[in-house]
Amino acid sequence: MDLASAAAELYALPLDEFTRARDDKAKDTATAGDKDLGGAIRKLRKASTAAWLVNLLVNRQRGEIEQVLALGQSLREAQETTDRARLHALGQQRQRLLAGIARQSLDLAAGIGHPAGASALPEVEGTLRAAMTDPGAAAAVLTGRLVRPLEVSGWEPVDLTGAVAGPFEDSFEAGGDARDEGRPADDPQRTARLAQARADLSEAEAAAQRAAVAAETLQKRAHRIAVKREGLAASIEDLQERLGVLQRELDGLDAEAAEAGRAKDAAERAAEAAQEELEQAQQRVGELS
Repeated sequence: MDLASAAAELYALPLDEFTRARDDKAKDTATAGDKDLGGAIRKLRKASTAAWLVNLLVNRQRGEIEQVLALGQSLREAQETTDRARLHALGQQRQRLLAGIARQSLDLAAGIGHPAGASALPEVEGTLRAAMTDPGAAAAVLTGRLVRPLEVSGWEPVDLTGAVAGPFEDSFEAGGDARDEGRPADDPQRTARLAQARADLSEAEAAAQRAAVAAETLQKRAHRIAVKREGLAASIEDLQERLGVLQRELDGLDAEAAEAGRAKDAAERAAEAAQEELEQAQQRVGELS
């Protein structure tokens, strides 16, 4: 057993089991007679949550991670040939892949009984993006021994200092930047085309991000409008029901008013007739007196 294989075993474990397992392995190794290796194992640092999730993906879904990194190679080739249509299509595919594979890491963690918070997703996605951008970062990811997340900074090679536990040589240290092999050292036109292609990629990614934000904003607005409309429709329905009740009450009052009017007319006629009879009676009494 060497340090790389020991580290690979340890970083494949659930995150909360790492420290105990590392100390046990370091002790057992030293007891077995390899104190130097035991001491090196004991110095291994616990991975961050995001780095552990990436290691989990590499250990359990390596084929998918290799596909993601292969897409990164295609993107680099598209940048070099300034194929804008292919560059745009690959950029959109990369965005979908990164978001999907990052979410899968949470499912894997939950599946082994060690769920992780969604707050780690941006760093998981950033690490995979760095691996797609830089061959050295891709090699670091594929070790399955990441200690910290990776990130891209402009067009510079990804900083891998202290990123991998145990021995590791990235493609730049081992044989120089593979992207520069076989190229003229000074090619201003090619450099300009490459810079333009990368600028196009950045612009496409920014446009996609703006479109996603705009779509989310419009979706939220549509939801608010739908909720408000439902409330107004319910209010209208209530008012219509109330209006029906009031209309029935009004119709009843109209009927009562009509009946009262007819009764009033009859009473007035009866009163007029009684008055005439009274006057006639008074006249007869006067004649007889």
